Amino acid sequence: MKQRIVYDNEVAFMPGAKAVATSYKKTEDAAIEKVVIPKDFSSWPWSPWGDDNLFPQNVLKDLEKNSIALRALEKRKTVHYGRGILAYRDKGKDNLGVPIREPVTDPEVVEFLRINRLNFQWIELIGSLEIFANGWVEFILNKGKDKINKVFVKDPAYCRNAKMDSEHPSRIPFLFYSAQWDFNPTETDGSLVKIPMFDPANYDGKRYQYPQFAYPIFYRSFNKSYYHLSVWNGIRQSGWLSIANKVPQLKQAIMRNQMTIKYHIEIPDDYFMNRYPSPDYTREQRESARTRVLEEMNDFLSDVENTGKAFLTFTFFNKFKGEYLAGWKINVIDNKLKDDAYLPDSQAANSEILFAIGVDPCLVGSGLPGGNLGAGSGSDKREAFWQLNAEMGIYRQISLEPLYFIRDFNKWSPDIEFDYVTVDTSQTMQDHPTKIDKRIDKNIA
Repeated sequence: MKQRIVYDNEVAFMPGAKAVATSYKKTEDAAIEKVVIPKDFSSWPWSPWGDDNLFPQNVLKDLEKNSIALRALEKRKTVHYGRGILAYRDKGKDNLGVPIREPVTDPEVVEFLRINRLNFQWIELIGSLEIFANGWVEFILNKGKDKINKVFVKDPAYCRNAKMDSEHPSRIPFLFYSAQWDFNPTETDGSLVKIPMFDPANYDGKRYQYPQFAYPIFYRSFNKSYYHLSVWNGIRQSGWLSIANKVPQLKQAIMRNQMTIKYHIEIPDDYFMNRYPSPDYTREQRESARTRVLEEMNDFLSDVENTGKAFLTFTFFNKFKGEYLAGWKINVIDNKLKDDAYLPDSQAANSEILFAIGVDPCLVGSGLPGGNLGAGSGSDKREAFWQLNAEMGIYRQISLEPLYFIRDFNKWSPDIEFDYVTVDTSQTMQDHPTKIDKRIDKNIA
């Protein structure tokens, strides 16, 4: 009877030969990278993001109160994305030295991009990176586990990395995903799901061990092992974002609670008694005269038509004391809290916000931060846009990396490349930085 060979975890048991066969992967490296595991004292199976594990939620709460920061981050996202992703093949350069990029027409690639709506989903991935410097993508494989069929960009605020495996310290084994981190989610009640993280050890170059896996993308920051930190987060740590958020609240409180008094009118206590003496006037007549005079004074001091009028008062001379008695006096009250109170603080905070995010103020409709208002000229905007666009190179390289991973995993042609189509803000051919009107999306002269 032919004895059956049993396979288990890449180990083959051969009863007939009384042997065990194992497989190993060949490598040309003489050693492996040395890595260390950061200490994590939390009791959770995931590494907390922030002291309360609600760092992304707290960031979003701060941003939702600040229109300048939101608009600047949105501007970075739109410049980063441009007009979308283009899959192309590099065909060298033309006579003017401009790269020739031929759009990919391979049916498998075109269909993959269409079904997964990559151009739409990548907007969310870019937003994740620009706001949090962290992003995650979930890949669903086909039934043969040799090709990626579906791509889903995950909400970064719902993602938490599992603690590093002590036996494989360079790898985070799982991604925990939940919309209820403030309620201690669990897998048992369905409020928490666990997705395997991509591990090269589970891929033999042909098939992957699991039907799905998560793939992390991030803007690298040093001294961070699980979650990276955005450059602009310094304005939260320093307090500038908090200052900018508090100024509108202070202005609202002032406008809601303050009493605006411009004049203090001093009237001698015996004025009405002397002006309307008894018994010539009754008490009621004297009070009526007091009300009438005060109404006349109110009309005299208010309304724009009375601006610049002269006000005359009479004084009385006391023959017995040999001195003048004071008459009516109108004192102008100095408003210690000016109309522009706290505005310099707001402008300084807005300056710090825009500097930290790296967006020229003219691109968000503002003048020089902390200075005079004004949106800047068209040329200012154009130059600021091209400057920001030129700085996007490293960030685009990072956000496009998952597409190259898909290309290699699905065994697409290795000459396929990806890039973003830049929005052309030039008015004429001569205004364009390349001095030509050839564009990557149309590739026509």
